[in-house]
Amino acid sequence: MADTGGGAARDEELASRLAAMGVLETRMARLGAGQPPVVMAGPFFHATAPAEVERVRQFRDAQYRARLSYLLSPEQLQLDWRLELDERSAHFHASREGQLLGSLRITPAPFEFQALAPTLEAGAPRFQGYAEFSRLVVDPDARSPSVTPRLLIAACTWAMTEGYVGIVGLCRRAARTVFERYGLTAATEEPHHVPMRGPQPYTLMAGTWPRLITASTRMSERLTRLRMNDSPDAYTRLVEVEQT
Repeated sequence: MADTGGGAARDEELASRLAAMGVLETRMARLGAGQPPVVMAGPFFHATAPAEVERVRQFRDAQYRARLSYLLSPEQLQLDWRLELDERSAHFHASREGQLLGSLRITPAPFEFQALAPTLEAGAPRFQGYAEFSRLVVDPDARSPSVTPRLLIAACTWAMTEGYVGIVGLCRRAARTVFERYGLTAATEEPHHVPMRGPQPYTLMAGTWPRLITASTRMSERLTRLRMNDSPDAYTRLVEVEQT
């Protein structure tokens, strides 16, 4: 847990930010009107809700076996075990009619990204007080412009209440534009190469709460306008991509 010291001003600031996140969640949930509702759930912890964490893991692994098998490599699994990533993390998932559509985890330091490459390890001290978001995965048959942001909103809302100052995470360069729409920015323009994940370059993204709230609010308004104006092509182009 991050440092939660503060006072009346800090409490007021937190209340304001949480209210803004509540508005964002309501707006994003409305984007799915006309379909069975997408239900967000979490945080789940291994120590108190092992069955839910295992459910997330099974969903995630099934998606990775089909499309991103390098995340199940022996080297990656060894790293997961050594850093106790799933055991230390808060897990969130999205479901529709009981079927998981997507999941995300939030992890305190030490971070996974800093163990993946020397260039990433060197930058880790900059992110004291942050939480790492990782393992953002969405079933490709269930993607919409709302599942990824709603997972991020749920995870960030929890991280705010825990006293973190922002989030940081590693994503494929192809996903950078999507995360920028929600207020994350590149920590450096230097591309990072992760040997155990092949030649594709990665970008380390980070954002603090004010920036995330401002950008996400703007994005939610844009999505709402497109939906109300019945612009399916433009709306579909904003479909989310995965982090990893």
